[in-house]
Amino acid sequence: MGLLYCLARHGETADNAARVFQGQGGRGLNRLGQAQASRLAERLRRAPPDAIFASDLERAAETARYVSEACGVPVELDPDLREVDVGAWTGKGYDAISKLYPEEWAAWEAGLDVRRGGGETYAELAERVGRALDRIASRYGDGSRVLVVSHGGAIKSWIAELLGVAPGGLRVLAGVANAALTVVERDARGRHRLHSWNDAAHLEGLIVDEHSD
Repeated sequence: MGLLYCLARHGETADNAARVFQGQGGRGLNRLGQAQASRLAERLRRAPPDAIFASDLERAAETARYVSEACGVPVELDPDLREVDVGAWTGKGYDAISKLYPEEWAAWEAGLDVRRGGGETYAELAERVGRALDRIASRYGDGSRVLVVSHGGAIKSWIAELLGVAPGGLRVLAGVANAALTVVERDARGRHRLHSWNDAAHLEGLIVDEHSD
């Protein structure tokens, strides 16, 4: 078995629930997100990863801390694991963006890899995330399991690149659920194999009294 990347999206935030684009902004987890992170931590506690890496954005770092505390493994933060930069779209909801930036919105809805709000393209995002994962591979070899806590767009863009899906065709992949796991094996020759996608079995039946803080 080669190096296993266990890619996890952060738990839910209030902005997720309100359909607000967070990009590289946003806040920490809401109550449901905290419960999701706790479930993720409990699942991984049974077979702790050898290392934990996370985006330095609050929602990802907070999710990673739940696993770190459960598994006794420290977290290393890496800005290259951040979500896509959506520029002027940051902090705005779907309805507002469709009215403020109708051309960009229409292009994005059509599946084009546009630089939303003057930010990044998905292709640039995939390249950035790939750099972070390459650095991890330079430190951890065959037989290692590494948890990487990142973001929906970041995980989806990198996986799409591995599968040969053009950035404009990302909709062929289902969205990444909050706190779901995607597992990819990297062998000694740098080749990748997708083992699982968007596995949220550990969240089954999860209910909290209040959806957000």
